[in-house]
Amino acid sequence: MTTKSRLNICITCTASNADGQTDPRHGKKLFEQMQEICTTRDLPFELHPAECLTNCKSGCSIALSGAGKWGYVYGNVDPESMVDDLCELASKYADSESGIVAWRERPDSLRRNVIARIPPLD
Repeated sequence: MTTKSRLNICITCTASNADGQTDPRHGKKLFEQMQEICTTRDLPFELHPAECLTNCKSGCSIALSGAGKWGYVYGNVDPESMVDDLCELASKYADSESGIVAWRERPDSLRRNVIARIPPLD
């Protein structure tokens, strides 16, 4: 049995352009919006909340991971305008063998938001 790739969303993030902390946090809003999408669609990835991805200067942050795949951390994900693009990116990541989604195949809004790429363990 193959495990699904994972989309981790930092639920403690505040957007980098915010004047201060918000309640609920922008990351929590993003997670809840993605949770709603995941309940209505059959998607190839699992959704998980993360307490902190330590990328506070570039919040909202997400991480993509999967067995034997390169991992990615993305920042500055806008919970108001990038939810569909994030869903598309996570699906392409899950469908890829190595975790690498070519730059030109990533949604425009997320192409320049990569913070880190992490080598696979396997």
